[in-house]
Amino acid sequence: MWARVHKLDRVRAQPTGGVLIVLEDGRSSKQIQLVPSLSILIAVARVLAARRALELKFDGKGEVRYAVGGKLPSEVSEAISRAGAAIADVTGDKVEVPAQPSGVAAIIDIAFSDLAHHVRGNLGVADLAAALKQTEARRVAAPLDRDKDTERYWPAVLELASLAGELSRSRGARWIETRDLPVPFAMKFPDGAISHPTVVAQSIVEGSAREPVDG
Repeated sequence: MWARVHKLDRVRAQPTGGVLIVLEDGRSSKQIQLVPSLSILIAVARVLAARRALELKFDGKGEVRYAVGGKLPSEVSEAISRAGAAIADVTGDKVEVPAQPSGVAAIIDIAFSDLAHHVRGNLGVADLAAALKQTEARRVAAPLDRDKDTERYWPAVLELASLAGELSRSRGARWIETRDLPVPFAMKFPDGAISHPTVVAQSIVEGSAREPVDG
């Protein structure tokens, strides 16, 4: 499943030592390009989480590959490569683009902003606060299960978090990558404070939240 942020798809031992973690994305090129910002955020989250799992469970020995059948848009390919995964064919065996680990904070910051405005546009509302209120109400009315509704659950979480994040920009907040699992994203403020909109968003999507996502 392309959106399975909280699980690793395939882990296999390597003859030379360590493990190979393969993250699967079986979508077509057209599906991947429908909302590029969402494809970027989920792919980067999966790669960073896989690399963290590699560090915690396998002493950092091995590699992460993102296996895809369709052609990736250049911006999605760059994001995956910079997050630290090689891009491979659908089997995960043939590497087509090597990993080129680098900082991804700028990439995810832009992607979250793009996603928020995409959600707002789809709702047909003029401002982000109204979009957040409508999106939150819809999610509260129809909770999703992380394991049973994976392909709807994680997009819903990131959509909510993106809207909350945009409302925090007036206070100078920016998205950064973190070492958190399963979602390695947070917002950092100029004074160094950190907030985790995705954590609150998960609670809302699951129907267990006691605070607004921007609280």
